[in-house]
Amino acid sequence: MSALRAKNINVIPKKGTNILIPIGVLWGLVIFLGLGFLWFTDAFSSSLESLYLIPWLAALGIVVLAPTIYLFYIGKFDLFHPLVYAAWTYIVPAFVVGGVLLNLDLVDWYFLSFIDDPKYNLPLTVVYIGIGFIGLTVGYYLPFGRLAAETLEKKLPLWEWKPDHIWGSGILLLSIGIGANAFAFLQGLVGFQRVETVDIFDGLISFLLIVLTAGVVLLWIGVFSTNKREGIFYLVVALLLIFIPIRMALLGTRSGLVAALIPIVFAYVASGKKLKFKPTLLFATLALIGVFVGVVYGTTFRNLKGSENRVQAGDYFGQVTATLDFLSTQNPGIIFENGLQALAQRLENLSSVAVVVSNYEKLAPYEESYGLQNNILNDFYTSFIPRFVWPDKPGTSNPRTYSDLYFDYGDNSFAISPFADLLRNFGPIGIPLGMLVLGIYLRLIYAMFIETKSPAIWKKVAYFLLLISVSYEGFYGIIFPTIIRTAVVLAVALSIANLFARQGKLKGMAR
Repeated sequence: MSALRAKNINVIPKKGTNILIPIGVLWGLVIFLGLGFLWFTDAFSSSLESLYLIPWLAALGIVVLAPTIYLFYIGKFDLFHPLVYAAWTYIVPAFVVGGVLLNLDLVDWYFLSFIDDPKYNLPLTVVYIGIGFIGLTVGYYLPFGRLAAETLEKKLPLWEWKPDHIWGSGILLLSIGIGANAFAFLQGLVGFQRVETVDIFDGLISFLLIVLTAGVVLLWIGVFSTNKREGIFYLVVALLLIFIPIRMALLGTRSGLVAALIPIVFAYVASGKKLKFKPTLLFATLALIGVFVGVVYGTTFRNLKGSENRVQAGDYFGQVTATLDFLSTQNPGIIFENGLQALAQRLENLSSVAVVVSNYEKLAPYEESYGLQNNILNDFYTSFIPRFVWPDKPGTSNPRTYSDLYFDYGDNSFAISPFADLLRNFGPIGIPLGMLVLGIYLRLIYAMFIETKSPAIWKKVAYFLLLISVSYEGFYGIIFPTIIRTAVVLAVALSIANLFARQGKLKGMAR
């Protein structure tokens, strides 16, 4: 009997590591250091006078993180679950953390004066965002998305790709994506530059850029899935790692490193590996470092370049060198201080949405002259017609004209978010209803590509691209047109990749 008990004891499974622990530790460290910085600089003396926004932000945090906690409780936590992804990659940093920074007077935008009665409109903005996320959650858990997925999944191709047979497909997609990016860069479509006029094929070129991300995700899945560590394995790893800093340097974006890390983490999870304590701590640490380094580099690059005016390729590359030289000669303490300020400004987006909440009714009569009136419906109606078919197609969701109207500064693209865009178009009732529709879509792709009974590598690649095509920083009006175009490009790209994957499989069988 004792031996039987011992045997039973030995087969008791060990309790899984709580992957939220390292995330909580890192966030706690960030908060601790932030509070210490505030205390050291006596910032609390002025900030504590008015913390009216904190209770509203706490309530928003509870609403937004509720799905994360629920999924973890039932054992179905997934970093790339649509509701978890939306919460952690944008809504919590931009609105909850950003709102705290705003209420502590750690950001000081010129357009704060555009918000009438901040003690009313800022909490109202928080309420609208919370209601919108509730609508997103309700839409996700309604049965419509799941039922649609069950019907559509039957029509999907039955492609079976083995990890050892996708190197050629991944390299092909990566090469096409690099070529598209290089061409778009020369055309002024990517990087910290913009063109004054839109050519008929610019939209097509812009969407070909997603082929690069598809190739990156596919190759990283191969890296984490394969058991054969041969020459091609090390070549692909070296290529992918070298590509990260080069792309960040050329694009001049403040989120370049984090944007490069997210596909890696997704591929790690998609390959079937568990995010236990050590890998979670590693990825979380890299994310924090990536955010700070990216903000420092991107802000410096933009400040030195001065504007988004298009320049010659040689001059643009020279700007990269000038940025690196500038950072290498600056005092590290000054770089750190300026980086913290730039990071705070990059995180905080609550105030820009509050500008819309405060002024959308007053500015509604002027939206038609700016080409913004009914942009959600107009964009949806015209999205099915390519610009090379309709060269004079109007662009109704234009961030420059929106910035000109609401922020009196048309040389920048201020965050609007789907919540503010729905409010402008349909009033307060449009926020939960519009986000509910988006939630149905998110459940559709998650059920069809991830919760499927027939998992496949290509489905995971498709899911990631369709997930990140939803921007929580831009116009609601461009979300579904973007999804449609992304789906078309993905269908072509994955079909081509399947041909190479099948060839790799046949060669493997022949050996």
